[in-house]
Amino acid sequence: MNRRLRSLCLAAATLATTITAITAGAGTAAAVAPTCKPVANIFTMQADGDLWNYQHSGPATGSFSWAGAKQVGWGWGGKTFAGPNGWLFNITTGGELRRLRYNGSGWDTFPGGGQYETFGWGWQKFTETANRSKITVDADGSFYTLEGDQLRWWHYEQDARRWAPGSGRVLDVGWSRFDVIAASGSGGLQARDSSGTLHRFRYHRDTERFVAYDLNPSTKWAGQTKFFSAGGDVYYAVRSDTGQLLWNRYDEYFEFGDWQTSGGTVIGSDWGTDVDITATTNDCVAHGLKAPAPVGGWSSSVSPPAIVTPASGGTHLVDVNNDKEVVDTYSTGSSWTTRVVGGRYGGVSSPVFDDDAGTAVVGVTEYETGDAKLLTLRNGQWEAPLSLKGRLASTPAVVRRSDGTIAVYGTGQYNDSARRGTGLVREQLPSGEFVAWRPFGDVHTNYVGTPSVISRGDETTIVVAIERSKEWFRHTPRTTPVRKGTLNSDATQVTLTGDGQDGILAVGLHFVNEKWQVGLLREKADRSGFENTWELVGGPIPGTVDSNLAGAQVLPNGSVAVTVLGDNRRPLVTTSTAAGGREFHAWKRIVPDGYPHTFYNPPSLGLTRSGDVAIAAKSDDNFHHLWRASVSGDPATPLQFTGGKIG
Repeated sequence: MNRRLRSLCLAAATLATTITAITAGAGTAAAVAPTCKPVANIFTMQADGDLWNYQHSGPATGSFSWAGAKQVGWGWGGKTFAGPNGWLFNITTGGELRRLRYNGSGWDTFPGGGQYETFGWGWQKFTETANRSKITVDADGSFYTLEGDQLRWWHYEQDARRWAPGSGRVLDVGWSRFDVIAASGSGGLQARDSSGTLHRFRYHRDTERFVAYDLNPSTKWAGQTKFFSAGGDVYYAVRSDTGQLLWNRYDEYFEFGDWQTSGGTVIGSDWGTDVDITATTNDCVAHGLKAPAPVGGWSSSVSPPAIVTPASGGTHLVDVNNDKEVVDTYSTGSSWTTRVVGGRYGGVSSPVFDDDAGTAVVGVTEYETGDAKLLTLRNGQWEAPLSLKGRLASTPAVVRRSDGTIAVYGTGQYNDSARRGTGLVREQLPSGEFVAWRPFGDVHTNYVGTPSVISRGDETTIVVAIERSKEWFRHTPRTTPVRKGTLNSDATQVTLTGDGQDGILAVGLHFVNEKWQVGLLREKADRSGFENTWELVGGPIPGTVDSNLAGAQVLPNGSVAVTVLGDNRRPLVTTSTAAGGREFHAWKRIVPDGYPHTFYNPPSLGLTRSGDVAIAAKSDDNFHHLWRASVSGDPATPLQFTGGKIG
């Protein structure tokens, strides 16, 4: 029996009375214990190059119980860490990334007769003292690396003997505050900051979405050295001052999760001299973890046509037809034609433009899967969709920020509660790469529908619907959106637009005195929030209102135009009488008397490249209609629209 195992056995009786009790975190329900194999296989690489396998027979409960230990290797160096199913990985000081597999009694042999295979080069930084704890592998065999400010994801397909597509991509930024990461289960990560506090993250690989993000439990277990997991959120660490091996378990059974003990449970001693300590990452499995809920088919009942006018030329009306296909109705110069861009989708976002590149981008969500995609129009042709996944329950909203990067916002549900939706954001880095979806908002709140967004410089303002109200957020690049408050609103949907003076307006429909009216809620002059009182503009909407969505657009003269579907299913428009003004013209019917069409979706507003304002709508017979009006330099001059059915 080796010295460490002997010391474990002798210490078991004397330390049994001092082991920290296993207790649930304060104010939480009892947690469900993980399912573990009979032993957790722990591997240690010692300073003399010996590799040992220790078998902990109490991984589910943290009991001081060991099944044995044996030496399984000699001459090891560099950096050693484990993955699932007996896989061990070694990085040599020269930077080779090697894989080996311990089958319980010996080492597997690879084709050619060797006991290891090199599958990567240039990894030597992880053998350096400052970086040894910045690489980890989860139960799926995914690698996570902490590289400066970035968290990266890698996956090596063991059977196919190749790196999976997307390996090396950046999952998140802002990680320079962490010096240790340890994976557990599928995508579960604990990251240690400079104070020793552990922060919980969990990445859902199939949807490319963080399900848990930067949770900081009430029970603070400060991670020690040699921090690692056997899976199932069972973690081990070594106390650097005493050499004791500690066990602890994290429970993500409620919104915030917590550690079982505040200081860890002592399960061994004399562990302080090892160079590396690691464990097979799927010897335990956690249960009941929340995941993105299946979508199962959905569609947006109020999706107006997007008016797309890229700098490269042309006018395009892009929306979803009755077969849930994205279609583009565009001008050929002398006439209009319609083409199918792709399907099946639930709705189309407002466009964003890159004038330098001459492109326009719209966001869509797949009807069956909830995968968000970006469709790019370049030189009159639609490029292949860029999939952002996400499993959204809404059409995404898209903005382009002052640095040229794109941010995409949506909402999604969790499988543990059909009444608990979260806000989601996925944003582009200056390199062009998109980080993973981050959740945002209060964990107890049910966020639904497509967010309304507007970008001003590098800051985006977001309004998301919750039950009976709206919450609003501010977001700056490469951060999590920050909740700022609740809009005083009974409007079912809110649209954000500019006020013509670098401020923001929230626009929504209100039912007042048995009549529908459009209300505006202005941003305060100091930009600290929104005013409390809605201004009703344009007077009561004539006729029956057939949609709860109002479109809004700042015009080149600084006035604000608002359009609704009223007057017995016909588009109406009103504009402010001065730049940034609070007075509005009376509602104006866009179509003449006797117009032979009615409409079932709300109209949309946009601007042409010549500065005209355009209104688009789809009639009940599934044809597009487009009207244009020149914008006078004097906002007091009412708009005069011409146009009609196209295509």
